Amino acid sequence: MSTPDESVRVEVTTRGNVGSFAGDYARERVSSALAVAHGPVLHAHVVLDWRHDPALERPAVAEAGADVDGTRLRAKASAPTMREAVDELEHRLRRRLVQLHERERTLHRATRTAAEHEWRHGDLPRRPLPYFPREEEAREVVRSKSLPAAAMTAGEAAYEMELLDHDFFLYRDAGSGRPALVRRLPDGGYGVQGAGPGESAETVTHEPPPPALTDAEARTRLGAGVEPFVFYLDQETGEGRVLYHRYDGHYGLLVLTA
Repeated sequence: MSTPDESVRVEVTTRGNVGSFAGDYARERVSSALAVAHGPVLHAHVVLDWRHDPALERPAVAEAGADVDGTRLRAKASAPTMREAVDELEHRLRRRLVQLHERERTLHRATRTAAEHEWRHGDLPRRPLPYFPREEEAREVVRSKSLPAAAMTAGEAAYEMELLDHDFFLYRDAGSGRPALVRRLPDGGYGVQGAGPGESAETVTHEPPPPALTDAEARTRLGAGVEPFVFYLDQETGEGRVLYHRYDGHYGLLVLTA
């Protein structure tokens, strides 16, 4: 663990009308949070983004990423002011560090056993970050990311999702070998699609398996505005895919490689 007077170097990137005070404040708060990490902080980066849209109630967005002894952590938050966004970001980052330490103590990766506490992330449900209301015909898939196919349990996937502060996590289920997805639910629990039997907890809801769709069908479904992302199996290859809203109003695509 770092001592309080060991300052962690934090890179800060600002976008939009973000003043130098906000950058200095974010660097100070994130450095303070990372100082309690149980391992060396190899890299830390903060992005502060002010969205110029009068319709947004929370135009200030703050996001942090860190490499703690080889493990990636992320946290993100939005608020009416940048200071509030940074304060929430610091809180969420500290929670990620606590979860990482708890996982190391329970040897979660080594035992591959999902204990009941793994399903309890301890945070209040994060408010969805706003995305730019781009017209449907102007939206493009501007990011396609392939994920490794290492198998894991639903509990391990939930842990990874929490460490990265994501709303969902695409993975290959260790029990069934099929693509699966775990996501946060508004009540603080988790929803799981595609996972085989064998794991259960009172905060877990097993949901219907993902549909088989073409990319075009998934885009039409996401464009309807009912869902923040669409988890589906490619009709031709059977690959697990997630099409989701990026914050710039375009779409992102995650692909689970074989």
